Amino acid sequence: MKHSKPLTRWQRITLNCACLTVCILVCSDPVRAQRKPQRYALLVGVNDYTNIKDLQFCGADIQALRDQLIASGFPEEHVYHLHSQAKEARYQPFKANIERQLEIVLGNANKEDIVVVAFSGHGVHTEGESYLCSSEAKLDEPQGTMVSLNTVYARLKRSKAKFKLLLVDACRKDPTPEGQKSALSLDSNKELGIDIQEPPTGILSLTSCAEGQISMEDKKLGHGVFMHFLLEGLAGEADREENGNKDGQVSLLELYEFANLKTKTYVARRFNDFQTPKLTGEFTSTFSKFVIGTTTERHRKIITNSIGMKLVPIPAGEFMMGSGRSAAEIARLFKLKAEYFEDEHPQHRVKITKPFYLGAHEVTVGQFREFISATAYKTDAEKDGEGGQGYDASTNNLKGRKPKYNWRSTGWSRTDAHPVVNVSWNDAVAFCRWLSRSEGKTYRLPTEAEWEYACRAGTGSLFSNGDDPESLTRVGNVADATFKRKKMSRSYWGIEASDSVIFSAPVGKYAPNAFGLYDMHGNVWEWCQDWYGKDYYGQSPLEDPPGASTGKTRVLRGGSWYSVPDYVRSEHRYGSAPDDRDCYIGFRLSRTP
Repeated sequence: MKHSKPLTRWQRITLNCACLTVCILVCSDPVRAQRKPQRYALLVGVNDYTNIKDLQFCGADIQALRDQLIASGFPEEHVYHLHSQAKEARYQPFKANIERQLEIVLGNANKEDIVVVAFSGHGVHTEGESYLCSSEAKLDEPQGTMVSLNTVYARLKRSKAKFKLLLVDACRKDPTPEGQKSALSLDSNKELGIDIQEPPTGILSLTSCAEGQISMEDKKLGHGVFMHFLLEGLAGEADREENGNKDGQVSLLELYEFANLKTKTYVARRFNDFQTPKLTGEFTSTFSKFVIGTTTERHRKIITNSIGMKLVPIPAGEFMMGSGRSAAEIARLFKLKAEYFEDEHPQHRVKITKPFYLGAHEVTVGQFREFISATAYKTDAEKDGEGGQGYDASTNNLKGRKPKYNWRSTGWSRTDAHPVVNVSWNDAVAFCRWLSRSEGKTYRLPTEAEWEYACRAGTGSLFSNGDDPESLTRVGNVADATFKRKKMSRSYWGIEASDSVIFSAPVGKYAPNAFGLYDMHGNVWEWCQDWYGKDYYGQSPLEDPPGASTGKTRVLRGGSWYSVPDYVRSEHRYGSAPDDRDCYIGFRLSRTP
């Protein structure tokens, strides 16, 4: 491949990035087809290798990219996903499968279409050529066991699609197994980076680090660093940030500028190292209009209902529900008993077949007050005379049940913007029925499956922002160092980070997840529609599971300001009686489109 001369911003961009590569070929045909442009994707993630070192986050990266592309407007039936855990043999990431699926995806695309081909795994430069390592890769047999980068470029070039995007996250450490002499030169990574960054004419290459650098992975994020920020950008942050034009669409340039800045800054501060994203290649002015994704707002607009509640559109899709770690592993992580986590297993695939709306925030005191004013409704805490739960300053502890505590009074200062608490499942359902009658729409509590799907927002980590409990103060109000300083009589086992909030916080104070939902971790527990069934996951249907048919308790999700990290995980389950009410229990609404 020949070195190309740098051109102007609108002729050629040479910006910086080397393991995640985005290549775009813009066809020269100026005639715009009348048909609506289609979007196709081939996504390959390889964690498990037979002859070289295994990797940790490639599968999670590609799974999350798949979910985010679908959320951004790619039809699920046009997204082909090859990965090490695939049950069907044809979707295992072997050389023959990758090349066959590449042929199918590129062959299906027509003029005006968009094609994304993504690879996350090992990549090598050997015998004068660069390769992407499939599952059976052998370093001494590259031609027979690996996928040639030149072959990928050549097939992309022949495709009829107008925009072709290649993402390659392959600049990693030497894949040679421990105890064996490396068959690769010291410059293998550098040469691989150079080849990726010198695509054929008309193709753009976006890489996650410059040639010779390493693409960092971070257990705290649950992803490669560049992929983590790429996913955030694709979910809409790239359009909403300072450099975005806030038009509800994510262009490739917006995506690059967002991921570039975030990656460089994060790696410098956390690893004291360099990871410099790079964008190279030649393009026409059509490139400036290239849109890789649409934000949730653009895909289906956020709506505001009659009581000022913002409802976020959640697309149909599928995800892995439950914990991907064993109960014993979670118990070791949080120093608790394994039996506490058995109800999160087995992890199982779930399809949410229909889109729905979900409240961007938990139901507030002000919104609940409108319900009470319109109906003169009495909550369970008021009807039975037992009251709810609240903070007693004289003992510096939570007390209840006491008649003086209810949705109006909790013992600490709140505003109409705080989440309503001391409401039972019965109270929440009554609120849904009132609002449904008032607006002529169907409001309800989300199912447990819908709740976890919305909370994860395409992630597979412990929390929607990664695996590090100390990072929770970015996205939620949990038991932290601020809570610890309050010195309540309860023993403390929260996190050391601090957010300066002791009790519940006004809704929307923390960062949202990729779907635009706030406070899915902490602040207040949220009622779900389902009966709680400890063993339900073992018999859960694939599509739209409704939960157990009977039971004594209803599902609660998300944890609260009073909760420790294991309670606020995306997969954590809890059940409570339908008439239970506490000063850390609230709810969030779902609405049928």
